[in-house]
Amino acid sequence: MTARVAIVGAGPIGCAAAAFLVRAGHAPAMWSPTGSRLHHKAGRTSIACTGALQGEVECELLASPDRLAEFPVVLVCLPANAYAAVLGPLNAHWRSGQHVVLSGALSLAPLWIAAAAADVQVTGWATTLTTAHFQPDGLLHVNPLRGRIDMATVGATGSVSAQLQCEELFGERFVAAESLLAPALANINPIAHAAEVIPNLTRMESGEAWSLFGHFTPVVGRLAEGLDHERSAVAQAFGLELPSLRQHYARSYHVPPGPLHAMAQEIVRRGMSPNGPAVLEHRYVLEDAPFGLAFLEALGGVADVRTPVLTACLSLLGAAYARDFRAENFLLDALDISATGVDALRARCAAAASAASRAR
Repeated sequence: MTARVAIVGAGPIGCAAAAFLVRAGHAPAMWSPTGSRLHHKAGRTSIACTGALQGEVECELLASPDRLAEFPVVLVCLPANAYAAVLGPLNAHWRSGQHVVLSGALSLAPLWIAAAAADVQVTGWATTLTTAHFQPDGLLHVNPLRGRIDMATVGATGSVSAQLQCEELFGERFVAAESLLAPALANINPIAHAAEVIPNLTRMESGEAWSLFGHFTPVVGRLAEGLDHERSAVAQAFGLELPSLRQHYARSYHVPPGPLHAMAQEIVRRGMSPNGPAVLEHRYVLEDAPFGLAFLEALGGVADVRTPVLTACLSLLGAAYARDFRAENFLLDALDISATGVDALRARCAAAASAASRAR
């Protein structure tokens, strides 16, 4: 059955999601506040793909966010540092019965949306459908779909389970969790990106072309392992056992598990490594430091778990950028994270369940 899905955001991940939906026989439509990379023609846009998808796909382009209310499912593919400016105003556009999915949801943002929009299902994915990047020639390089995506849903319950809707669109790769905390803490991007960029900040500042995984050396691997250990400790304090960074890379890039730097070398060998950021003002820091690292640090504070490596990385990035990344995460205050205890936060994050999902 052809499904109508609206995608918010026209970056690499939003465009890749649209391409996979078109190839699966669905009818996606895209809306972006800028859409600077999209080709506009008579209310349509086309995306030229290479990698796991080859050729050009076409989909509808929405001229106004008012039209988002027409779609039963809305997939949000925005960096977290765009939540306040872009996603905040959209909270007035959701309609009763809609299913809003946040791809790579950070900082428990689904709780924020569910509180602002009554009678809406809100799902948070632990990560994005795939990895993708625009090449210098304008082609969108798309990697294969991830083998596993943890998810949880809060807010109103529908007649069709959120997991079933996700599977009908993108296949049986979704693992439903009992708490929104699980996908939030399963998102490894903040710790992976911090480990990757901190040793390479001068490359970013100088605008160098450098391979993200080609420079994933043993030093980067040790830093990433240290951050991943602290992420795991925070998760365990909330009663969660989550996949490790090694397991995530194995599932996402389909490479054999091993030392992180060896896995990175295999990712490079298979041609799946994007270039690292060539500017300091990049989402690997501007999104992941406040909405990933600061959020993990705050959860550690709630659970009385020490996070010295994570705190050091966050402070180092703050010093290098002359910014207070902790203060930039508006969701910490909006959700009153620091004043919430472990049991209370677990109760707030308990996943909703529809009759359909309970019957599975």
